[in-house]
Amino acid sequence: MFKVLEGTGGDVLAVEISGSYTTEDAKQFENAAEAQLAQGNERINILAKIDQLDLLKIEPKAFFQDAKYALGHLKQMRHLAIVGDSKLEEVLVKLDNLILGSEKNELIEKYFNVADMDQAWKFVRS
Repeated sequence: MFKVLEGTGGDVLAVEISGSYTTEDAKQFENAAEAQLAQGNERINILAKIDQLDLLKIEPKAFFQDAKYALGHLKQMRHLAIVGDSKLEEVLVKLDNLILGSEKNELIEKYFNVADMDQAWKFVRS
């Protein structure tokens, strides 16, 4: 299930993905990102809370749809905060940042534990 979180606004898009992640959820994410960009933001910061996401319930097609969208819009993204409760998620975020991140271009992806949600908000608002 996908939902936009309270606190979204300006150049910040905050979302929560819980349970499963379907192609419809991926489309909703794309629509939400496009809405933030349509407000005149050249780049957006994204906070994604995924602590209640069941990794076994991610539709492969949704994963690839999401990845394709993200890769096509890297220049429009800035800070990405992934909030979860899994060591695997933490490792994957660090790996993703090593491959695609660019401090020079301020494209930085960081993992935050659910207990550090306030820090995640500060990161995407900085």
